[in-house]
Amino acid sequence: MPEAFWVDPAQIRFKISPHIGLQGTKGGNWDIERRHSLAPNAKHRAIWQRFRDGARWEDTELFRVNYARRFAGGGMVRGESSIEALAAQYYDRIDGLFADMKANGFRVGPKTPLPLLLIGRDGEVFIGNQGNHRLAIAQVLGLENFAGKVLCRHPRSQR
Repeated sequence: MPEAFWVDPAQIRFKISPHIGLQGTKGGNWDIERRHSLAPNAKHRAIWQRFRDGARWEDTELFRVNYARRFAGGGMVRGESSIEALAAQYYDRIDGLFADMKANGFRVGPKTPLPLLLIGRDGEVFIGNQGNHRLAIAQVLGLENFAGKVLCRHPRSQR
């Protein structure tokens, strides 16, 4: 298993997308041009709505807008082809993940891949496309530790 890089989840405010072509040490402006705020992200907000505000998954924008649009176009989400089936999966998997993280904090194990993290020029930590649910849950819970695998580091961050 790769070595975990631990960070305070409250410090992660942006994601880098896409992170294609970013590995090891890479210069350029990717940490500025590919950064997207987590605050307006529907998935991130849905976690807050569910676990801070008590909303049902089906009542979040993530389900009402984003996932509904994908299903209406004939797509699938997480292997499911309907809102009802996806909601059942969320109630089981994401609610279970929340309960586990609330009881045990963020844990690193062999069955769950580490989220991909990227380090920008000023040392700012970004999340990639995986681990967004876990990050948002860690933030809602106010956890002090969150782990990931560093995918890419800007060379200026190593000074």
